[in-house]
Amino acid sequence: MDTLCFDYQDKVAFSQEKANKVALGQTELSRTTLWCLLPGQQIKPHVHAGDHIWVVLEGEGNYLSDDDALPITPGKVLVVPAGKSHGVENSGSQGLVFVSVSAG
Repeated sequence: MDTLCFDYQDKVAFSQEKANKVALGQTELSRTTLWCLLPGQQIKPHVHAGDHIWVVLEGEGNYLSDDDALPITPGKVLVVPAGKSHGVENSGSQGLVFVSVSAG
């Protein structure tokens, strides 16, 4: 696979029905997606076998886990170890956009 380089803003796509997952790239060891959530949309807490890294690009919301909810805003980076429950809700008035890198 060749190196991918693009402007994420060209990939932002919201859906009125649910949080929208936009595939950006995949390698043998990772997947990179762009998540786009309208106000009120959420990804319910869930668990994966691999690690996750989230980088918030636009909007605001709450990171959801078994422990508590953490506010997230542009520039926040979350590192979620394998087996840890994680989810997100858009609690703001604008679209929430973040990159998710899943390893494993």
